[in-house]
Amino acid sequence: MIVMVINLCTETLFQYGVGMDIKKIIKVNELIASGRSGTPRYMADKLGISERMLYHIIKFMKEELKAPIKYDRNKMRYYYDQEGSLNFTWQS
Repeated sequence: MIVMVINLCTETLFQYGVGMDIKKIIKVNELIASGRSGTPRYMADKLGISERMLYHIIKFMKEELKAPIKYDRNKMRYYYDQEGSLNFTWQS
């Protein structure tokens, strides 16, 4: 299993329009990892954000966190195409 430990900075998050709501990023990860993401519209509604904000979050996760996120048009859901996980934990 691959574990990605991240260091998020305010400037990078704002660049993607994500703001500082780490909770939304964590929830997107949980939905994708569990196979319950559904369509972009469904996932945005579930998170209480716009579809546009969801696309910003996914772009941030793909580009900055190197999350291997793909979308399956047949199953109408996002998924990770590699085994691994994102960890948002304190590292010392």
